[in-house]
Amino acid sequence: MGRRYSVVVIGLGVVGSASLWRLSCSKVDVLGVDSAAPINLFGSSHGGSRIFRRAYWEGTSYLPLLSQSDNLWQELDRSCSRRLVFHTGGLFVGPVDSGVVPKSVATALQGGIKHTLLSATEIAESFRAFHVVEDMEAVYEKGAYTIAADDSKLHMVNLAVRNGAEARFGTSVESILKTSQGLAVQLSGGELIHTARVILSTGAAIGKMLVDDLSGLVRSQSVPVYWFKPKSRRSLDFLKNFPAFLYQMSDGRLLYGTPEISSEEPGVKIGFHNYQQTPFDCLSHGQPVEGRAIDQISSCVMRIFPGLNPIPYASKKCIYTMTPDGSFILGESVDLPGVFYVSACSGHGFKFATGLGEVLARAALDGRLEEEVSIFSISRFAATEG
Repeated sequence: MGRRYSVVVIGLGVVGSASLWRLSCSKVDVLGVDSAAPINLFGSSHGGSRIFRRAYWEGTSYLPLLSQSDNLWQELDRSCSRRLVFHTGGLFVGPVDSGVVPKSVATALQGGIKHTLLSATEIAESFRAFHVVEDMEAVYEKGAYTIAADDSKLHMVNLAVRNGAEARFGTSVESILKTSQGLAVQLSGGELIHTARVILSTGAAIGKMLVDDLSGLVRSQSVPVYWFKPKSRRSLDFLKNFPAFLYQMSDGRLLYGTPEISSEEPGVKIGFHNYQQTPFDCLSHGQPVEGRAIDQISSCVMRIFPGLNPIPYASKKCIYTMTPDGSFILGESVDLPGVFYVSACSGHGFKFATGLGEVLARAALDGRLEEEVSIFSISRFAATEG
């Protein structure tokens, strides 16, 4: 008879780590396992920084989860001796005839989120680092912030272990089985772990193993991200009060970026959110970013940020695990009741990690997902097909 836990969390990316942390606060016997190291370069949540924003152009349906996540990010920050949340503000720019600003404003109004509308002239006056043309507008969310990504995830695991949880890295899961006593998790070394509930948050592998529910629904994409330094010491001035940002270009390409929050990643981090995506492959993902891709981002940086050296000094690749509609998938397995899964959130889920971790932890403890997250159910795809 193998060891028994109340809950097993499979996958300790940021959502899995958040789930482990929130479960540990309930003092249940919980195990977290991950096949890789605590900082996994082939995952979706590694790196120095991520954006948190609530004036969410993606829709008002995210507001409850955003508010919950915001509260928990602040709680996490207060519990850490290192700074995890940097109050940089957020600037979201787009063409006047696009939806980025109006949709952001609609969410801000419904959520009571403080924001300021800016014309192209006002953007240039308030944010000297940005060069914008006349047909652009923006919304500025003062309460948006930049999260120290790696530090936050590691701190969640540290808190969980401090609270009595167990975390095992470098441990693969072969299968999840139904037994007469609930569920069993088969580890790669042959060990069989018994549990009442499982939280499955395995990123790029979620649609390929362990549960069949997501088969054919998710696809993993390799996406490059870049770092840029100022052209000269005189250009350093414009990095003061540099916000986290989204910038939709007139051709629809959407750039995102974060300011420097750590000496480990100096300069400005910039990438395309909806462009330069290629199917994920382990071999090609580990290769350097292609010169053509670097030329594309450099051309954009040259036009929008004249004070930055348009040639990135560094580049890496991250992974987006995409759903058909770009929103999350959150549910309980049909074939394996008691297994609660979450998708890797289509490239915009990091900010929701604390809230998702809380939702999943409560589901594992109560045996059901709350109604408020039913909008993320996999059933919406069946309804669309019908």
